[in-house]
Parts: sequence; C-alpha cells; structure tokens
Amino acid sequence: MNENTKYWIWLQQSIGYANPKINTILNFYENIQDFYNGGEKEWRLSGGFSFIELKKLYENSLEEAESLIEYCEKLQYNIITPDDEEYPKTLREIYEPPSVLYVCGELPDVDNMLSIGIVGTRNATVSGKKNAYTISYDLARAGVIVISGGALGIDSAAHNGALTAGGKTLCVLGCGINYNYLSANAKLRYEISRHGALISEYPPDTPASKYSFPKRNRIISALSQGILVVEAGKKSGALLTAEAAQSQNKDIFAIPGDVSNIYAVGTNNLIKQGAKPVTNVLDILEEYRYKYTLSDITETETVDNQIIENLSVRNVKRTENEKLSFQKRKSDSPKKSIPEKDIPVIPNYSQTENKKELPSYISTTAKEIYTLICEKPTSLDEIINSNKMPFQHIITAITELELAGLIVKDEAEGKYQSV
Repeated sequence: MNENTKYWIWLQQSIGYANPKINTILNFYENIQDFYNGGEKEWRLSGGFSFIELKKLYENSLEEAESLIEYCEKLQYNIITPDDEEYPKTLREIYEPPSVLYVCGELPDVDNMLSIGIVGTRNATVSGKKNAYTISYDLARAGVIVISGGALGIDSAAHNGALTAGGKTLCVLGCGINYNYLSANAKLRYEISRHGALISEYPPDTPASKYSFPKRNRIISALSQGILVVEAGKKSGALLTAEAAQSQNKDIFAIPGDVSNIYAVGTNNLIKQGAKPVTNVLDILEEYRYKYTLSDITETETVDNQIIENLSVRNVKRTENEKLSFQKRKSDSPKKSIPEKDIPVIPNYSQTENKKELPSYISTTAKEIYTLICEKPTSLDEIINSNKMPFQHIITAITELELAGLIVKDEAEGKYQSV
C-alpha cells in the first residue's frame, strides 16, 4: 500500500469496475494523483467521462477512501493498485484492468510462475469434480499456481486439489472478500488465504450480483497463462472465462465429454473451435516446459479411498505418510475404472449448513421455495414443476427472497442459489 492508494480507491468508487478508461488515465497522466489534482474543469475538457462519472468524480471524497483503507487494515487485507510492484503485469495489459485489488493472503508471483485457471459448472458431475481435483493436484505438484473462482462444483474441486498437494491456489471472487457468499465454502476460503490468496476488485463487504461474476472472469483469465474448462453447459458462465481468455490471447484447454452429458456441450464446442483437448495433466504441462522450470511430472496419481473419505478443507496439507498412500500409475498405462466412492471430491454440505435463519416477514410460500433452492441450484421451471402453487405466487416469492438477499440468480446457468 502506498500514498496513492486512496486516489485509486476514489477513482474506482467514481467510475466503477472494469472500466477501460483506467487505461486512458494511465497513458495520459504520470500518476493518479496528477489526475485527481486536475480537477473538474480538466476532467470535463478531456471529453472522456460521462455526466454521471463526472458527478461522482467531483462528489466522492478522499476521506471515504481513507476510511476504507483503515477498515481493510483492521481486516488485515492488503490493497494493491497499479502503482504497486505487486500489481501483476498481466493485469496491466488487459483492456479493463482493475484499479484496485483487495487481497487476503499472499499473492504469489504470477508474472514469473506458471498459473493455470480451472473453471466449470457449479452443477458438476462426479467425474467432472474428479477430473478437476486430480489435474489441479498434479499441477500443484509440478509447481503451478491454480486459479479459480471459489464456487461450488468444479471451482471447489480445483482449489481442494491444489491445497491437498500443498500447492498455491488463488480464488478470484465476484464479491467482497468479507461478504459471506456461499457460507458452505467459508472453510475452503480460509485455507486458500493461508496457502495462496483470496482476491477481489470489490471492497470487502460488497455483495455478489449478476454483473460482478462475469466481470471477475477477465481477472481469472488475465492472471492465468491458460484456462482449463472441465465441464460446461451450453450457456455456462465458465465459457465467459474462456471468451475472456481468448480475447487476451491465452491458451484454452478443455476436457472432452460424453455427447449425452449436458455439461460437456460447452467443452466439446470449445474443442471444435480449437481448444486443446486434455486427458491428463501432461497435456497442459508440455505446452510450458520451454518457458517455465517445472517439477518433473512423468506420472499422474490417483487417490486412495481412505484419504478421499477423510478429505477436509480444515487440514489439507498431507504428511509424508499420507503422501505415500497415493497409488502411482504410469501416464501411459491403461486407465483404471474408478468407482464413484473412490473419487476425490469436496465434501457435500447439508441443507442445514446452507440455510440461514429467515426473517419473520418472509412468507410461507417463500420459505418453501427457499428450502428447495438450498438443496441445490434450481431453475424457475424446476421450482414450478415441484410445486402446485400458482405461477404468480412463485414469482412473488422469488422476488421476496431476492430482495431479502437470500438468493441470487446465476444468469449464465439460469438457476437460483442461496447466498
């Protein structure tokens, strides 16, 4: 954090997030303080800002930014801006660089280490989670930083794989770090902060929204040299990350899937469009050995039953004895069929762990629908089919839950989930 941090926060609060005008400021001003000192007249004459942006630039104060800095210090969050050495060069190069990054943990040297983003659907199949977990585990063994978004399904499996291997993982959030998004993953986020970092361009208590998640995808792809899409439906949000990666000239990898699997439609389409198909970690590592010094991974690993059953985000670093219980297999040897009970996925959290205590004013209809959504992400059609309530009552109840901040809709997936 430096003396210009407050000016970057002021700018962020004035012109918003993912605004390409940050590049204009960086190109035409020696530093952000010079832009601030230019004042309203100079901002107007530049012709680069809308009326609303000009109004906020004038009205927002440095005192508010200073208060936010003090709050982050109490939370022990670091604040990184384009003026800091820690600010990744890969972020400076994108069309919409974040003006502020809030960080909980220690940001690894993503400019000089290989980083791979792993993304996919929240409603992942068992095999999808297994693939995300094992590839992430092997990437971490090779010394690769694993980056994902902290959601359920593929994201969580990827983070857990890297943590289990004792590696580094970064979680780029679509909300503030201090906001209690997806309470079931609170322990996982804590472990990520201890063995990597939680990152967000949003101030600590900023809630998630349908706009924030697509915006954060550009940061996941920018910090990564390549993006692996494990499972993705036709309109999956993971495909937005792949699109961002393509626009940033990053490598795209995808795991091919069964044509009957609706969560393989997106990955199979990516392969048709030129993404490299991946069947094991070596398919990824071979693309980067010329550029990065990586640990020699000539064998992939599968996980012993007992370790899978005992897998816990509270104690993920393996002892030497535990590591010895992993069964090695040659990468060129025939693949064994792994029973579903053997697949290394994150523990399922019960409905009671996800449900909040509802306010007294919530209607009976809304409570019934909330219970359904807490069990799993649910579409409007699924809600209608599982209830005999009139359509208008269902819509009213959903609106009630959204206004109360109890559920959000994932626009990419078209499903509601509890928060």
